[in-house]
Amino acid sequence: MSVYLSVLFALLTFEMACLFMLVLPLHYKIRKMMVTSYYRIMSYTQVKTVIAIVAGLVALLFVDSWKRSQMSVFLHHHQFTSGADPNAVGNVTPVQALASRAYNQRNIYISGFILYFAFCIPTVISVVRRLVKYETLIREKSGPKVESGADSKKLAADDEIAKLRKELKEKTSSIKALRKQKANLEAHFDKTVISKSDKKASSHEKKSN
Repeated sequence: MSVYLSVLFALLTFEMACLFMLVLPLHYKIRKMMVTSYYRIMSYTQVKTVIAIVAGLVALLFVDSWKRSQMSVFLHHHQFTSGADPNAVGNVTPVQALASRAYNQRNIYISGFILYFAFCIPTVISVVRRLVKYETLIREKSGPKVESGADSKKLAADDEIAKLRKELKEKTSSIKALRKQKANLEAHFDKTVISKSDKKASSHEKKSN
């Protein structure tokens, strides 16, 4: 395999990998990073120049291979089927010419797919860019709603806390009142019991006298 064919095959593989990554249902952040990286790289003039030169060379290879592959072929079975040589020469096309034609057809396919993918990648990138743009707008619009929902939940929680604190304060006041009432009742009971015991003691003393 020659050097230029290895380079062409590597370029074709790279383009196929790029297209495969672009059409995958990736996460929003990954797609945004890919789109940003693509447009940042394409903003350099040197990169555009290199891409234009490579595309021109591949296009020249495509045209040259197309012309070289357009050759008449005369095989052995043509002598029995048609009975005449299509070129009116009577010679069978040599194997070297057939191999050259096959190589040129192979170059047509490889260079053609490279040019085709070179047009597909910017198109798919533009579609992905629109998807990222629309999703960014949706996220920006849904962001305040989420925040307002969180604020409403926070306000509801604050109201609930204030209500519970008020109830706790009322319960504490009622408990204090009950304790005070209990203390008064105990004091009154003690006073009543002591007075009765004093009366009984005085009556016993009078009887004894």
